[in-house]
Parts: sequence; structure tokens; C-alpha cells
Amino acid sequence: MVTREDVVVEVRKMPEKYLDELYQIIKDFEARADGEETDQNVMAALRQIKISASSDFSTTADLYQAPDKHAR
Repeated sequence: MVTREDVVVEVRKMPEKYLDELYQIIKDFEARADGEETDQNVMAALRQIKISASSDFSTTADLYQAPDKHAR
């Protein structure tokens, strides 16, 4: 089992340039453990969305046939 001291030892080994990122990871983990949704998690999920459509799709969407009943 990992102890708090083990974690502290590993954090002390981290180069200074990674401390901001490590701190954010810890805060995100803490928020998830408390059941909260963080803005960073939402934005990361949104960045994963890929849209494959023509460049004029937003203005001519009604001209396209929807293959799925959920897309109507």
C-alpha cells in the first residue's frame, strides 16, 4: 500500500516545470472523488468531439437526410 510519505517522496523528485500540471491533476482527482465535475474535465471531453460534415452544414442542415431518428 502506498503511504502519504511515498507520494511526498515522488513529488519531491518532480522537476519544478511539472509542478503546476501535477497540482492540477491532484485538484481534479480530489474534485472527482468528491463527486464534483471540473471545468477542465468538461473542456477535455468537448475537445474529443469530432464533427464530420460539409463546411456549409450549419446553414443547410435541413437539406440533409438524417440517417438516425435521434438526429432529427
